[in-house]
Amino acid sequence: MKNFLEEFKTFAIKGNAIELAVGIVIGTAFNNIVNSLVNDVIMQAIAMIFGQPDFSMITLGAIKIGSFINQVVNFLIVSLSVFVAVKAVNKLVKKPSTTPEVK
Repeated sequence: MKNFLEEFKTFAIKGNAIELAVGIVIGTAFNNIVNSLVNDVIMQAIAMIFGQPDFSMITLGAIKIGSFINQVVNFLIVSLSVFVAVKAVNKLVKKPSTTPEVK
């Protein structure tokens, strides 16, 4: 048990665990932003075009296909948003030089 606790302590202190925790917190906050974008902006624009801001009432017999469509639209927007955010962060973070310094 003592060895297990030492391994956990080493893991928790490493930067990877801290970066993961920060990523989860930021991801949760970012999810709220994207959900607001989807629900308050994009779905309202769809409502102006098609007259219905929510697809969840669309059914195919007993199958609620509209709810699935809502989730697909949400997923696509979240995926695109995360992709754009990661690309922006990657541009800001300088990559380490692979060429050695000459003295």
